[in-house]
Amino acid sequence: MNLSPAARAVFVELLLHGPLSRAEVARRLELSPSVLTKLTRPLLQSGYLVEEPGPSGVPGRPSVPLRVDHGRRAYAGIKLTGTELFAVRTDLGAAVTAEVRLPLDGHDVAYVVDRIAAAVAAVSAGDPPAAVGVSLAGTASRTDAVVHRSPFLGWHGVPLASLVSEATGLPAVLENDVRALTAAVHWFGAAAGHRTFALVTVGEGLGCGIVVDDRLVAGTAGVSGQIGHLSIDGSGPICERGHRGCARAYVAAPSIRRSARAALDRPLLTFDQALGLARSGDLVARRIFDEAGLALGRIVATIANLIGPEVVVLSGETVHMHEVCAPAFEAALGEHTHWTSEPVEVRVQPFAFTEWARGAAVVALRHDLGVP
Repeated sequence: MNLSPAARAVFVELLLHGPLSRAEVARRLELSPSVLTKLTRPLLQSGYLVEEPGPSGVPGRPSVPLRVDHGRRAYAGIKLTGTELFAVRTDLGAAVTAEVRLPLDGHDVAYVVDRIAAAVAAVSAGDPPAAVGVSLAGTASRTDAVVHRSPFLGWHGVPLASLVSEATGLPAVLENDVRALTAAVHWFGAAAGHRTFALVTVGEGLGCGIVVDDRLVAGTAGVSGQIGHLSIDGSGPICERGHRGCARAYVAAPSIRRSARAALDRPLLTFDQALGLARSGDLVARRIFDEAGLALGRIVATIANLIGPEVVVLSGETVHMHEVCAPAFEAALGEHTHWTSEPVEVRVQPFAFTEWARGAAVVALRHDLGVP
């Protein structure tokens, strides 16, 4: 969308907080009524904004709320893993209107790009989206069209954004998967309305996305929020990278599986089976999840001490373990939060794997609007 900075501010305000009356939008953005009328007129004429009829059903009065027509524009979001591709189509409000899941039988760049193009076509149904967002684990960011490093895919220096754009004929943008999810949580999820927050994801890995003063922190060269190998206990278990007692060694799903299988002598035990044992009172399994909760609480406290967030959101594929390790988590959070700080609010956001792809679609939306 080709919007001036002022028109963009109005549109985003209504997208995130509408319906709002003209008077309320003007107050929030410190605009005069005449300037607001000038900014909203073309958006109303093009159908991006609509008036909510009042009780009498008569539109056009100053007090009549304005809202964004979410169906006016669509975006595609792609999440790549080492074995699968998840794709969604969303509207302007990030509601998922179509989704598809495709296997990845290899990591050859041309093959993966073809799969992305097929997925975009599948969720488009003949109506191309305005832009495509692609997220993956690794070093990638919206300010760069190149995947510099993706360990799961074995990629180095892949110009993925331009390749996807060429294959689909659509604007394409890249983002690290955790930051993409953070963008969705910021605008449309559990942190909506908060200017400073952190998202911590738990699953096959451990990630962190940070928003400070309404800006998503990307870091230098797309590297930020690297919490996986923070030291928790120098005498603790060893992670797959050889670090003893790091956060990943306690909290990541592969580490929990490995610890539970060894401690219980059950080499085929799954994560959810181990969680079920802990839930039913198995002391060995419960100890493993309590240790994970203690580590996670310490991580969240460290983040809270550093950025002073209004809220910390927990999400990811294995966030449901929180129901078992919550007492240990709360104990560690209280112990390690700085004594001058108020206790940080923690929200647990239920997770579906398509949320990763939805985050990529929100990245495409923000890119289309020109929002950092």
